[in-house]
Formats: sequence, structure tokens, C-alpha cells
Amino acid sequence: MVKAKDKKNISFSITGEDKIPATEMVGAIQHIQNVIYHIGDYLHGTPNRPQGDFPQVVKDQCTLFITNLEIGSVIADMQIGDVQTGLPGLDGTYGERAISLTNEFIGALSDPDVSIDDLHNKIGNPHRVNKILKELHSMWPGTQSKSELTFKIGGNPEKRLNPDQRDVIQSFLHTPLHEYEKEVFGRVIEIRVDEKRKIQIDTPEGPIECHYSSDIEDAVREVIGELVTIRGMMIPSKGKFILSIDDEVSIDNVSQYHLKTMKKDGIDTNLIREVLIDIDFENDYFIASNDDLGLLSAKPKMKQVIEEIQEELAVLWQEYVAVEEDELTASGKSLRKKLILNTGM
Repeated sequence: MVKAKDKKNISFSITGEDKIPATEMVGAIQHIQNVIYHIGDYLHGTPNRPQGDFPQVVKDQCTLFITNLEIGSVIADMQIGDVQTGLPGLDGTYGERAISLTNEFIGALSDPDVSIDDLHNKIGNPHRVNKILKELHSMWPGTQSKSELTFKIGGNPEKRLNPDQRDVIQSFLHTPLHEYEKEVFGRVIEIRVDEKRKIQIDTPEGPIECHYSSDIEDAVREVIGELVTIRGMMIPSKGKFILSIDDEVSIDNVSQYHLKTMKKDGIDTNLIREVLIDIDFENDYFIASNDDLGLLSAKPKMKQVIEEIQEELAVLWQEYVAVEEDELTASGKSLRKKLILNTGM
């Protein structure tokens, strides 16, 4: 069993040469840091972007700091500067989960029988997987390399990066990104009626571009400015995925969002039972609420309003469920029961 204090730790060693180039050591640190940033960015629910820096919240919770460095054959010990605390029942903090997934990713790539689907099962975003693979491929020793690179991640057993697997990683980088089904909830905020026929949906994940066929143009026009659920295929296009629909039955007018997670310090915690959130849009603001639990938020963006509701739910959970019931008043005990009933946790 991994000790709690080890979950934040990463160490690596470079051996095999009398003199290890400084660029090789710095490169290994930078690439593993970027892997953790990409995974942290994914866990945070940030939409994939073609370029640009990582959000500050990801840096705050996933940046590595060197705690020990031995020269000769290089041995470096590092630790994430993540000071957050985890919610009850969650397997580690936000940064610890990023480190754990990094270990799983490297473990999977060390298996000669690994498939691209194995990686997509760990990170459910093909573009994000591709970025992680690029970082790992850049630091992974090849069969002609004179040095060996070994990692010990999150208190787990050491893993030597097998040079034979570098070609496997390279083959994955050339694997075409596949289409996949997706259902999104949000408000249709833009429309383009021309040969490209495009709408944009303001969703809890952020804006999503959606293309539609000409035969459902009237149905699309009817939902401009409305809250909808749209089901379609995510299709790779110019470095990103675009939602594509060709049937009007793919569009439903809805006014409730099924909340599946609550958020504390940037950590998404899965709820056993979904919580229904009423959504309205008035005076350029999204208004989200659940009267039974006393949740209420108003924000100009869908992502912002859902994140605040997630944080409110986490606060209520900490104050009324993650405490001894005897400490609560009668009204507090009543809210505690509602929280447990609504979340199933």
C-alpha cells in the first residue's frame, strides 16, 4: 500500500554514461512535468486547446519541486507543491491523482501488448493522450541510447523505460484520431447559416462547436438562445473535435442539468447519484439552483455557474456530512439526510 506522504513524490535516475549531459537531465524533468500538467488539465475538465499555457490552478496543484539532486549518475527527487486536502472517499488530492495517472500511463506503455485503447481508457480525450505521448516519446530512451531512465512515481515500484517501447509510442502518435459519440447540455449562443452551417453551445465544459446538416436547419433555428441537450458524433478537424449532428431528434429542449460531480479545490468527486440542477437564462446570466439543497448561483458563463454549484455542494458536504451527526442541529441533520439522499453518498 502506498503511504500518503509518498503520493506526491516522483524520483528518476539516469544511468549508463560516465557523464550525463545537463540537457538530458533538464529534458527529463521538463517532459515529466508537462505530462503531469496535461493530466492535471484533463482532470480539471479544461477543454483541449491547440496551444497556450496551462491554467494557473493546474500549475498551483501540479508543479514539481526538486527536493534532492545527486550528481554523477543523475538521481532527482521531486514533489508536487500541492497543499490541498482531499474530500472523504476520494483517492488522493488533485495533484496526487495526476501523479497516479502518470504512473499508470507509463506502466501501460511499458507493456509490450499495450494498445491505444488502453490509453484512451485512462484519459478519455484522444487529443490529450496524443500530447502526453509526445512528451513521453521525447524523453523515452531508444534502442541506440547509451543511458537508461528509471522512474519511481507516487511511492509505486520503480519502472525502467524499456527502449523497445519507444517505437510503439511513435506508432501511436501516427494513429488517426477516431470519432466518438457525445451528448452535451448547454445554451445555443451562435449560429452560422452558410455552407459551413455551424452553431456554438455554451456548455459546462466550455464552448463547443457543432456542425449540422442542411435538412435540419429549421430545427436548429428554433433552438437559438435555448437550453438544449444535443447528441452527436465528435469528429476530429484541424487539431480539435467538432460535434456533428444530422437528425433533429438529436436535439431536445431541456431545463435541468444532471450534476455528476462536486468540486473542492479543483478536484472533481463523482457522485453516486446525479443531482438535478434547474437552469435558466435571464439578463445575460445563467441561474442554477436546487431548492431542496439550497444551491444557487448566477454567472455569465455556463462553465462558471456549474463550477460554483459544484463548489457549493462540496462545502455543504464538508459542513453537514463529513462531521459527526451529533454535532448538528435538527435543521442540520435534516439537510444532512437530504444531501445523502440526493447524492447517494
